[in-house]
Amino acid sequence: MVEDSKNPYQDIDAVSKSMGVPPEYLDFDILEIFTSYKNNQQAEFALAEDVSIFDDDEFFLDENLSIMQSYKVKFYDTREDIRPYLPKITLGANKYSTKVVATIKEDTSVKYTPTFEKELINTIYKKMLKAGFLIDLRCKDFKKRVSRLTSILRINEMIEKSETIVVATGIDPVLSMDGKLLVYYKNNNDDSNNDDKKKGRRDIDRGFLSGVIEGDLIMEYIKPTIGSCGRSLKGDIIPVEAPKNTEENQIIVSQNIKAEESEDHIKYIALKSGYVIEEGNKYDIKEEIDVGSVNLKSTGSITTSLDSDVKINIKESDYLSDAIGSGMKVETSEVRAIGNVAKDAVIKAKSVVIEGNTHAQSKIYTQDANISLHMGYLECDEAHIDRLEGGKIKAKKAYIGCVLGGDIEADEIYIKTLHSNSVIRASTLISIDELKGDNNRLIVDVSSILDQNGEVTKHHKKIQALEDELKVLPKDLEYKKNVIESNKNSINMIKNRLLEMRQEGITPPAAFLNKLKDFQGLVADYNQILKRINSKQIELATLKDELISMESIIFDAKIINRDRWTELNEIKFKLIEPPIDISYSTKENEIARVMTLKAGINGYEIKRSNEL
Repeated sequence: MVEDSKNPYQDIDAVSKSMGVPPEYLDFDILEIFTSYKNNQQAEFALAEDVSIFDDDEFFLDENLSIMQSYKVKFYDTREDIRPYLPKITLGANKYSTKVVATIKEDTSVKYTPTFEKELINTIYKKMLKAGFLIDLRCKDFKKRVSRLTSILRINEMIEKSETIVVATGIDPVLSMDGKLLVYYKNNNDDSNNDDKKKGRRDIDRGFLSGVIEGDLIMEYIKPTIGSCGRSLKGDIIPVEAPKNTEENQIIVSQNIKAEESEDHIKYIALKSGYVIEEGNKYDIKEEIDVGSVNLKSTGSITTSLDSDVKINIKESDYLSDAIGSGMKVETSEVRAIGNVAKDAVIKAKSVVIEGNTHAQSKIYTQDANISLHMGYLECDEAHIDRLEGGKIKAKKAYIGCVLGGDIEADEIYIKTLHSNSVIRASTLISIDELKGDNNRLIVDVSSILDQNGEVTKHHKKIQALEDELKVLPKDLEYKKNVIESNKNSINMIKNRLLEMRQEGITPPAAFLNKLKDFQGLVADYNQILKRINSKQIELATLKDELISMESIIFDAKIINRDRWTELNEIKFKLIEPPIDISYSTKENEIARVMTLKAGINGYEIKRSNEL
């Protein structure tokens, strides 16, 4: 029975009664598809002569467009009209029903028939119709893919693997984007490698106080964008919500922040280095900031570029509490702390002032340091320490009021009062005003100042390499010498015999000539090794002379004690070449205000003088 139908599945019961065929034995073929449309709700539906008009996205997205389909179908009794076997077919669609795919499962039993392609398309269309989709619209390459699959079946006589075919595609909606504020200065991990967002910035650990440098992009407001509707393959318009705009009008910035606006965003750029201060919806940058303390609870670590010229003042009024808490990191141009520096705290700055004490496990890296009581590690250009108790200082110049044990390494060291058990190492000067203790080690070592450009290290490496070679080469030389000596007599006999054979006009045997040639090569090797030994010995002596010349500044270095000496303080001058130490142990009440190193006929000695 052939019928016109708007929905064949809804007509099954009526046709079943009309044909006298139980519904379970009733099926249909789609013979024709009639697609009608209208762009005006007041107009009548018109039949589309060419469904390719729906391939035009602009036409298909017209919100006034309505689409309707009807079909000419042929109903038949499946018991009498036996159709060829088809593989299993599943239909799938995406979230918006804008894409429909058909998966034809692998099947080794299916066979090619002349009607296979038609039957497969008919089955897929019926599944779409049952699911409520428009059929034979926006299908693009669907029928070509089915035809290709049919050809493969005809050749291989089976479907070896599943094939997924896009049947039709509608138009996805473009969602609206709400306005949002991206805050970069608080989160260093957000696009930290994006040069536009992090202008030359390395990864740093930021806490609640956030530092920026001039030119940093500190915030960015992404303006809302209006989306566009889509249309599903069921003919329905897919609406989108309007965007929300909640941030732009609420942001107020000071003259220290520049707002650069474009069509889709507003960028907020730091005009100077400092800390971003947020008060409600108002943003500013300050070069100097006061905090009560730096700890995990109130501020977190505070870090920015050392070149930012940003100052932080930390004022902890409670002497039992720490100005810079345990494990905190402070990195900025200038740090001034009234209070203590706790365990595992790290400070990096151009200038550091600590009006308290530093923990033994704290670390400070700076150019200029002023510390009341130092017990931790300090590395700087110039250090001013009121009191050193067991701490370590590595500097160019160190000025220390009172030393009660510790480790000091600098070019010049000035100490007002020295107590016991300290290691003091300088390259040019150690100056002590008052000596109150013993068991101190005062060392002059110029290697650090000489090796600033790595020259001493290079010389030592070359010397070591030469000395290693000069251990091996003499052994090779001795071996070749023994071989030459043991073969000398036989070679002389061969030479004499060759001379006789030439006089007699006899061609000498090749063995004689080869042995003579080998011996001559051995002698040449011996001479070459001898030359190498001589050359390397000269190079080694030159390097050592250069080291001696370089370290001659050690004779200008001084250890000065303006007080009387106590006993058992060790004075030591360390030589690079030869690598020896010249030591002297002081005596109780000894007066030797200046000690220097002197080179004499019998070697080196420490010269003691009372003249400052």
